[in-house]
Amino acid sequence: MVELTVRIVDADPEYVATLTTELDFNAKARALDVIYTRYAQIHGLSNEAPHPDFHKLMTRIQKLATRRNDLVHSFYNLLITVDGEAALARTPTRLKPSEGLREQDGEDILPAKLSDEISEMSLILQELEKYRLHAIDISYPAK
Repeated sequence: MVELTVRIVDADPEYVATLTTELDFNAKARALDVIYTRYAQIHGLSNEAPHPDFHKLMTRIQKLATRRNDLVHSFYNLLITVDGEAALARTPTRLKPSEGLREQDGEDILPAKLSDEISEMSLILQELEKYRLHAIDISYPAK
């Protein structure tokens, strides 16, 4: 996301990188969504705000980031399914709401589900790369 942000704003990359390191992941996605909308308007790619396709991509990225946070802030146990398949039993950190902390139900993570999430991550990265390459093409058009 930082590389695409650098390409779009066409500024000193160190300055942009410094600014974006101060943002959490979801804030980076929201900022890039707004920046790309402006970029698309300036370069005649879209007059809509937000840019519809890019906004959908940023929404998918934010959903994946939320899932990542859920996975990181959990406890795990090995689970063997009735078919003998190894899986994980995820238990979120259980804290008391009265203390300002959340509780939520656990889940069983089967390899197929994890594989689907990894595939979604790969698709998101490929789509993000297309936008990055398109920004480079606009900055350096073929002669």
